[in-house]
Amino acid sequence: MGDLLEDDVEFRGGTLELSTENGGAGNPENRSKGVTPSHNKIKTPLNANPSVLSGADSLSSSASSFADARQDQSTSNNENAPQQAHTVYPRYDVPFDKDNIKDFFTFRRGVVENAIQECITALLFPEDGEYLGSWLLTEITLWDNEKERIVLLTSRLVMTIKYDFIAMKQLDFRKTYLDDLDTVVIGELVYPPSSLVPERNLRGVRMMWNKGEPLPLKTVWNPFSQDVPFITFASHPIYWHKDGGAEERSTYDMETFAQKLQRAIEGMPSSSCCIHHSPIVIQSYLGITSLLHNKTSMGFFKVRGKFSF
Repeated sequence: MGDLLEDDVEFRGGTLELSTENGGAGNPENRSKGVTPSHNKIKTPLNANPSVLSGADSLSSSASSFADARQDQSTSNNENAPQQAHTVYPRYDVPFDKDNIKDFFTFRRGVVENAIQECITALLFPEDGEYLGSWLLTEITLWDNEKERIVLLTSRLVMTIKYDFIAMKQLDFRKTYLDDLDTVVIGELVYPPSSLVPERNLRGVRMMWNKGEPLPLKTVWNPFSQDVPFITFASHPIYWHKDGGAEERSTYDMETFAQKLQRAIEGMPSSSCCIHHSPIVIQSYLGITSLLHNKTSMGFFKVRGKFSF
């Protein structure tokens, strides 16, 4: 029953747009001054077009206008002080409330830990590389539907696992090899300017292996397509409600996963993946079905009245 409810169909009235980021190397003024742009900790492929499926150039708002709501720290603007690179997070809209989150099966003590350990034992093998970490995250599909997923990271791959937290068994899994990735985008989840969907005020990470090519129409308009060349993750709703410190909540934190993913990619000499910090556009324009799906948390296993699915 849960599988049927997860496969939602809605009308999509938009197309995917690719925005190409020009690093400024072709600026005549920079060449005349002998200025060479530097990219710290970012590997750029030699023959790849650094197109990012983020739509950052088409946005009227900037991620720098948001403040990190997860840290109760204030910063003062000092014009004389040297500028330091820092990460700017958006305002976080806390999903669900404390009473509602208790209906999630993953909120129960030991459920997530046991499920992750089972997946590690059954699905990871020595040829998959060194184990780096595990998380329970929210996958955001092409159709803007939120799904509860276990994510395992090794030095060679990212494994996304669909798990039944009621029956405590694996339903499906997918391996994405780091060597196949050409772009990773970390940033605010936003919608196109013409979208009627309310802003999420949430950050995410998107792993892509489409080599800068637009999605074919058979993939864009097919809600059951399995050929989508990217995966988007956000923090699990439990992150904002889990008792304990940062270490206890890190299992549900997208930021921790993104940091370890970036380090794993940088540690691979054979990888030519570009890592971008920019907004991630979710191509949803009306999204009535996805709004209903996400509001009722149909992609999560929880108690729903007399039923559980």
